[in-house]
Amino acid sequence: MRTSVRLGKASFMCAVIALASSRIAASQEHSQLVDTGVIFSQQQLEKVPLHRLDVNSILGLTPPFWTPSPKEIAALEGQLKPYLADLAPAEAKVIAATLGSYKRQYVGYTDGGKRWILVNGFCEDHWKEEDTWRDRIVFVFDGGSCFFTVRYDTSRSPFEHLLINGGA
Repeated sequence: MRTSVRLGKASFMCAVIALASSRIAASQEHSQLVDTGVIFSQQQLEKVPLHRLDVNSILGLTPPFWTPSPKEIAALEGQLKPYLADLAPAEAKVIAATLGSYKRQYVGYTDGGKRWILVNGFCEDHWKEEDTWRDRIVFVFDGGSCFFTVRYDTSRSPFEHLLINGGA
């Protein structure tokens, strides 16, 4: 198992990738709130033209999509803080120390025949200011340790491809 850590160094720009089009907002399909954030449903993700948003190349999301269960999220969350705390970058340790103040978005997708959960995390400064995180994937360039993504392998339970944004 190889863990890779990448620190984003993009220019300062904030972009929110809309997952809530008028078709989704009008539908019965909603994100499921959990204590730590929100689980996006398979139906929501399938209704969004991700190819037009270039999310696939940015976040690595590939269909088929699926909806993670609260039980799968609880298993993931039980390992997230220790994973972050054990990594070398100081930013990962900062996130681990304050993880309780972060909200997270969970997206189930398939890559290489495996089921993955993308964890998209952001600090309290963002989620208290901006409530669209419940219906839209938050995507930010820079912002430092306030924003991170990591993916979780549901079959083996490891995390990989941690991305912590560059400085603000």
